[in-house]
Amino acid sequence: MSSRPSRGAARLAAILDALPDALVLVNANGTVVNANTIALEAFEAPGTALVGRGLLDLLPEFDSRLIPGSMRRPDHMDPAGRTKPTRMIARRTDGSEFPVEVTSANLENGQQAYDGYGYTGDELLMIVVRDLSGTVDTEAELARSQRQTEMILRAAAEGVVGTDTDGRIVLVNPAAAQILGYRAGELGGKELHALVLHSRPDGSPFPYEESPLADTLRSGRKHRVRGQVLWSKGDAKVSVDLTTAPVRDGDQLVGAVMTFTDRRPYEALAEEKAAQEKAHAEEVERLTEEHASDLTALRQSHVTEVEELREQHAEELAAGEERYAALAEREKDRYEALAGRHEQLLTLLAQSLRGPLDELRRDLAALAADDAGQLWPEANQVLHHLSAGYSRITTLIDNVLGYQRLDAGTEDISRTKVMLDAVVAAGVDGAVELIGPGRVQFAVHAPPIEAEVDPQRLATALAHLVADVAGVDATGNSPVSAGGYLDNTVVVAAAQRGEVARIEVRGPYAGGDPVHEPIVRGIVRAHGGVLQTHEVPGMSGSAYVLEVPLGGGAGAVVGAAGGQMPAALPAAQDSTGQISGAGDGGAEEAGGAEQGAGGGRRRARRASTDAFLESEVPGAGQAGEPEAPAPTGRRRRRGVCGSAHG
Repeated sequence: MSSRPSRGAARLAAILDALPDALVLVNANGTVVNANTIALEAFEAPGTALVGRGLLDLLPEFDSRLIPGSMRRPDHMDPAGRTKPTRMIARRTDGSEFPVEVTSANLENGQQAYDGYGYTGDELLMIVVRDLSGTVDTEAELARSQRQTEMILRAAAEGVVGTDTDGRIVLVNPAAAQILGYRAGELGGKELHALVLHSRPDGSPFPYEESPLADTLRSGRKHRVRGQVLWSKGDAKVSVDLTTAPVRDGDQLVGAVMTFTDRRPYEALAEEKAAQEKAHAEEVERLTEEHASDLTALRQSHVTEVEELREQHAEELAAGEERYAALAEREKDRYEALAGRHEQLLTLLAQSLRGPLDELRRDLAALAADDAGQLWPEANQVLHHLSAGYSRITTLIDNVLGYQRLDAGTEDISRTKVMLDAVVAAGVDGAVELIGPGRVQFAVHAPPIEAEVDPQRLATALAHLVADVAGVDATGNSPVSAGGYLDNTVVVAAAQRGEVARIEVRGPYAGGDPVHEPIVRGIVRAHGGVLQTHEVPGMSGSAYVLEVPLGGGAGAVVGAAGGQMPAALPAAQDSTGQISGAGDGGAEEAGGAEQGAGGGRRRARRASTDAFLESEVPGAGQAGEPEAPAPTGRRRRRGVCGSAHG
């Protein structure tokens, strides 16, 4: 309490502060003069004071006649001014409200409580206030839960009966009373077994100890019984599906609940179904007898019709077999003719043409050498061109024959571990041999990547791929650009994408030559790879993306200056006789300007080449494969210049 004049008063104040309820003292003017700690915590808001406020501001519903200064005393008031606990709404000093339970009593100073005119000035009113915020919510929740339980029990179609530990009925829902033929009030307090479980279906007594209800009350076990008989009011048998379960309060067994479902509607339906099935069986038997003769007639008619159809089908089948036999014989003759022509063509290419072409190429090369110096320079140049043309034809024949043998399965690829830059260099040199010197210039980027491939065949595929995008056909002719100058740079870029070696080839023309592309696709397919064609936005021509598995190769070799050529592959050599690797780290601009097809001087556009090398081809990556970063190795741009005779 706030006023503590002595040690005893201080001890009393400490006791009052320890009370669990709020304690408020009110004087004759209805003003709060003192309060314990609980009262201050319950009523005071921050920045406000409880002491000095009017009681009716805090408890608006409080009976003002109980205040000591009131001249109107309540009827039948307790002599000590004590009141019973009363629930009302209290108001805090900030105006917020909460439910409370209030008890009051008068306090006197030891003198006469009343003088001749009413209360004395020293009388105080002690009010005990108990906060019911949590209690009201709990009571409301309990009431709501009880109402919900009652509604569930009333709505349940099953009968529900609750008993105490003695088997006496303490709860019954309307469905149970209706099934048993009683009113709910007639069942309360009666022994459930003696009322509805006293006899078996045959009328013999059913001992209580043997009933499922008794075992549940005794052991706490659940029971489920189908077809149990209960005895309703008037001793009528009621067939039910019955379940008994224990009711516990914590670990203590306090009763049992028995639920049951009336089986009489189901049994009536079962009897009706049995009668319907019997009638249906009789009807089926009658219909079977009626339709037996009809079925025999139909069967005979069907047999006759089937025989006629079989004879007709046999005639059509014989005619079809003769027709198909003649067609098969004709197709066989056609296939044999095609196979003979294919074999004749291969023999012509491999023997009848290949040998004479080699002899002509050697004779022309020896004649073009002009050891005696007797030929005019123009004739010497023509002889060199003829020798190069025969060399191109023999190379093309060899590559076509190799592809045919690979496609027919007579030969297979021979895998070995090589550096991919060496294969690219060999492919570029093979392309120069196919298209002739001085036709195109190259921009090659091939970092050292070790792959397990057939180097000769893969280099052949690259050579034909370069020849395809360069626009030079098998005769050595290239189309003339109608738009004036056309950059004739062929870009070859290699990189590693996961477990795949990827080579991108881009040229000024779209490609798709019927000689070059089948050879490339056949060799790539034999390696287990794929070949895709993509259009490059903003650039002429097409980009080919060739991907083959690395196999047993180690992939990118960190710190390698350049790949080493296998013994079977020659080093890259341009038409001027200079040796250069495809990825050796050189960064040269060879042939900044070259002699154009029309005799004019044209400068290669380096920007488009760099853009191709540093950009990604849309859609070239395989599904689910992350995009590899742009190549970081240095690029070499190599011009293939014409020879002195070209």
